[in-house]
Amino acid sequence: MTVSVLRFVGALGAAILVLGLSAPSFAHHANSAYDRERTISVTGVVARWQFINPHAGIWLNVTDEQGNVIEWSGEFQSIQDLYRHYGWNKDTFKPGDEITIYGNPDRRDGRYSMWTSLVVMPDGTEVDVRNTPE
Repeated sequence: MTVSVLRFVGALGAAILVLGLSAPSFAHHANSAYDRERTISVTGVVARWQFINPHAGIWLNVTDEQGNVIEWSGEFQSIQDLYRHYGWNKDTFKPGDEITIYGNPDRRDGRYSMWTSLVVMPDGTEVDVRNTPE
């Protein structure tokens, strides 16, 4: 084999390795657990706000029609985006705040979670977290 063929084979092997290692990150960001064809909303009381990477999350105690309290969770994008575009931080939501979240529901049965797209804050302000503010 010539030197150029060996270099080509080495470069091809390196490219395959890089693509193989990056595949899990592509799969993670597909958000395939959520039904992108539907949007729902829930209103509840904040139980926990987690402002950490890779995605911020919120947990709400939501009372259903029968009076049962169900814990719902909402997943957000990275904290860098939430901070940079909306000024959010670890103190944005506090336990006891009543808010409404809109988003794409989890596809899996028995899961009370969503990929959050809009939040109605305690003061009534609506924040569309899927569009970058101008």
